Formats: sequence, C-alpha cells, structure tokens
Amino acid sequence: MQGSICAYCGLDVGLDVDHFRPKGAIDEDPAHGGYWWLAYECSNYFLACTTCNRNRKKASFPILPFTARCTYQTRGTIRAEKRILLDPSEDPIEEWLTLGQGDETGKLIPNADLSTEERSRVQEAIDLFGLNSDQMVRGQRSKAYERAARAAAEQRWDELRLSAMCHRPHSLAARIVLERVAPECLPTAEEEMRDLIDLLWKDLRTLVDEIRSFRARARAPSPVDERQLRELVWALIVLRSDPPAGDPSSADEYLGQLLEREEAEIRTAIAALFRAMQRALAEVSGHHGK
Repeated sequence: MQGSICAYCGLDVGLDVDHFRPKGAIDEDPAHGGYWWLAYECSNYFLACTTCNRNRKKASFPILPFTARCTYQTRGTIRAEKRILLDPSEDPIEEWLTLGQGDETGKLIPNADLSTEERSRVQEAIDLFGLNSDQMVRGQRSKAYERAARAAAEQRWDELRLSAMCHRPHSLAARIVLERVAPECLPTAEEEMRDLIDLLWKDLRTLVDEIRSFRARARAPSPVDERQLRELVWALIVLRSDPPAGDPSSADEYLGQLLEREEAEIRTAIAALFRAMQRALAEVSGHHGK
C-alpha cells in the first residue's frame, strides 16, 4: 500500500514498522495499558520514518475530548472510537488535506469543506507530525509541488501522473495539482500497482545481477545483500497474491511479463528465487498446520 514511504509525512528514508494504536502504555492515558491485543494485527502496522515514529508519535494516540477510549472488553466497537490521528488506510486523507492555491512554501492545510471536528483532527495530525514545521518535510513537499505545477503548466501529464502514484514520496502534492487542473489524469489503482511492481522489480533484477557479478569474481554476497534479496522477492510475492488495489490475476500476469523480458540468465535466477521462497512458505505453512 505504501511502497517505501512514511505513512505520516511522505519521506522515503529510515523506515520503521509503527503500531498505529500503541501496543503499550499511551502517553495521553497511561492507565489504559495500550492496545496490546493489536500487537500482531497487520492492519495496525504502518511504515513510518524514524522521526515520525520515535520522536514525534512515539506512544501518542489522542482521542476527542469527553469520548471513551476503546478497551479489550469493547474491542468490537474500535472503528467507532473517536481517534484524532488519521488512518492512512481508512481516512480520505487526500480529500482532507490540501495546499494553499499558489502557495509554493508547501504548507498543508485542512480542506475548507470539512466539518469543524474533521478540521480539528486534520490540524492535530499536522501539528503532531510537524508536517509544516519540519523543514526537511516541508522543503521536500514544496519542491514536489513546484515540480508538479511546472509539469502541469507544460502539460507533461505522464510525468505528473507518475509523481502522483500513492507510494511515491510527497505524491500528495502532485495529486493536488492534478485534481485542480486535470483530474482525468490521476493514476488508477491498476497503474499504481504496476508502478510499485516496476520499482521493486528494478531493485530485484539489479541486485540479482550484482550478486552474479560477485560470484563471477569468486566473492560471496554479504548477509545484508542476501537479506535484501529475500525481502524484495517476498514483497513481490505478497503483491502478486494480495495487491493493495486491483486484481491479483492482473498483478500475476504483469510479473510474468516482466520476467519474460529479462535475459535468460537473469530470468532463471529470479525464477529460482521465487520457487525457493514459495517452498519455504509451504514448509512453514505445513509445519503450522501440523
């Protein structure tokens, strides 16, 4: 869903796995004990940069004043909890956040059409994650907005559509520009899925080729390289079987097309990696079944 960008600020560096609802004590309510029953729930995970995860959000999870926080006993009503933080998988963030028209400083503001409660939530999220005060985040967003505005003025729609893919850094800036001038050019879920696969595939085939070069020089790849290789294969297997949007059969077909385009040696090496990972998954699944 995210590719490799922070769910909160849009940066693509130093990512952690963040528990959206903290699994331990909560800053605003230490007596609550945290949402410990969601510690291993994948829907409670987001990728977040180290600044957002460790320095800004930490164990914070505010709810609206005078409302009840969900507990284990009331966990069935968690979707009704009056949380303040925006959930990138559930909330229409692109409709709630915008940039001032012509404001090249990259300042995010709540959409004027929101209700008072929604505006308050959006502003709280902006403040907590420093989306306007962090100079790196705002500076990169400002540059993304400038590039998008320039591309729109020059009618470079393909370039702008690529920048607006949801897993691209600061894609919100490009999407806002497209919404204003050419909403028909916004990328579809299918296009976003293929672009994410393209990015992962490029990294995979580059690393496979480099490891082949190591071995040709009688050098063994490092454990870090081997781990990255497994992670890339695993990411593509997940996308093939359960894409964040679009038809799984379409993702599988597209991966097959990419594989066919590779030269024989690269194709053979990548196919072997996929088969090895799938065998390992089958063994794990069989072990748990027993």
